[in-house]
Amino acid sequence: MRVLLIGDYPPPHGGVAVHVQQLHQFLRGRGLEAKVLDIGKGGRPAPDVLPVQSLAGFGLRLAGFLSAGWTVHVHTSGNNPKSWLLAAAAGVPGPRSPRVITLHSGLLPGFLAGARSRRLLARAALSGYARVVAVSPAIKEALVDCGVAEEKILVLPAFCASQVKPGPVTAAVEQARARRKPLLVMAHHPSPVYGRMLMFRALRLIANERPDVGLAVFGPGTQAPEFIRDAREARVASLLEDLGELEHDEALGLMSRGDAFIRPTTHDGDSISVREALTLGVPCVASDVCARPEGTYLFRAGQAPELAQRVLQALVEGPAQVSSPDAGPVLLELYAALAASQPADERPMAATY
Repeated sequence: MRVLLIGDYPPPHGGVAVHVQQLHQFLRGRGLEAKVLDIGKGGRPAPDVLPVQSLAGFGLRLAGFLSAGWTVHVHTSGNNPKSWLLAAAAGVPGPRSPRVITLHSGLLPGFLAGARSRRLLARAALSGYARVVAVSPAIKEALVDCGVAEEKILVLPAFCASQVKPGPVTAAVEQARARRKPLLVMAHHPSPVYGRMLMFRALRLIANERPDVGLAVFGPGTQAPEFIRDAREARVASLLEDLGELEHDEALGLMSRGDAFIRPTTHDGDSISVREALTLGVPCVASDVCARPEGTYLFRAGQAPELAQRVLQALVEGPAQVSSPDAGPVLLELYAALAASQPADERPMAATY
């Protein structure tokens, strides 16, 4: 059995990209021949990761894998037209190559609800897929409302617990750890969806109770004028530890050294970082904008005082004992079942990459 994953691949280390990377590592670890068509920004070279430089190049490479009978698994957000055009292009029905797609974004239900044409596009784009993986029940409900058969949809968090392995802790992290008690951790992105200003307001309240607190932020945009302006307006600039963009294993190393991980998002699918924190035994505080794993300290979205209260509670009570899911074995079983369902005369051919 040979599996082609299509999706973003780090860097940058977004949720979809990290899941594709971890699933790829899991499949290779199980001895499968697995490759990735990287449709993201094209990071540094990695074994069996093929960057896509153009639409024509994507089509040619995909055609080679399809003709050779590879099982194809697409990973995309589903919250914009480009995402659905990718799904449609990669899902063109063919007899030799089973197709699976995972839809990741918590913004998907709102996007599809915005126009009937979007729902029609989604239903048509998914018609060529044997199975559709939704990372949350809300995404499944939105797809069913579009007319996608319920029995075709599998709800499965985009998370591979077996691949959560913290890397070495950097000197900058150790210095932040020594300066701050407690040390909170948050993944940052310039998008307002990530709840930066809400976190800053809550941090100001937390500092009233815990004056030695610090917030370690990592990710893109921490040197942008808007970030600096918000930190000054909230009077938390002196409480921040700006660690910039980290490799994923470095981010896990930081998370493992923190006293709590915060996810103050306004929208979410199934956050990999929330599950990573819980898997690492770190208390996690997250907004209630979607279903969160058991053991998460929840606060009402947009409520800075409640966020601050829950952080203080998490610091006192500590992490919950949780059992983290692993999508790897489930997807491996799914791939095997789809491959076995192909007609016996559909034999794999050699692929040209």
